[in-house]
Amino acid sequence: MKRKFLGLTLILSLLLISFLLMQDDTLIVYAADSYGNDINFVEVWQYNGTAWNLLANFTVTGGSVRVHDSWVTNFTVGIQINSTLVSSTAEAISYTRVYMNITDGGTIWNNVELNNTSCSLIGSYYYLTEQGCWNETGKPSAGVTYACSILYQAYY
Repeated sequence: MKRKFLGLTLILSLLLISFLLMQDDTLIVYAADSYGNDINFVEVWQYNGTAWNLLANFTVTGGSVRVHDSWVTNFTVGIQINSTLVSSTAEAISYTRVYMNITDGGTIWNNVELNNTSCSLIGSYYYLTEQGCWNETGKPSAGVTYACSILYQAYY
């Protein structure tokens, strides 16, 4: 089977993660390819020491989120791949990748691959969930603005 590289770039342009108040001013660009491969949502979660708290669920263009400093932060990304391009759940997982970058003027994460946590076939698409936990490379700092970007790649 010929593998063809398809790169869909979702730029969470100016996903400003700061640490004071919630506000909506981030541009999120979703752009499906001709097969319908797409990013469906991006969630930002934080752990307060006893429970995970959903801070933002970006499903349409627009929005930003401010998070708590020093809390572990988890990013959850939902993607879909057209079922005509893969023949099984295993192939859907194997042939998709989600990478994330976090910067604050320097690089926090550089093309960190998110981990697949689920995959299911619904209708004509496999829906996958990918997660990355911002903990091991430090945690968010008070007063710092972070920019995040996500790259979704579908191979088939």
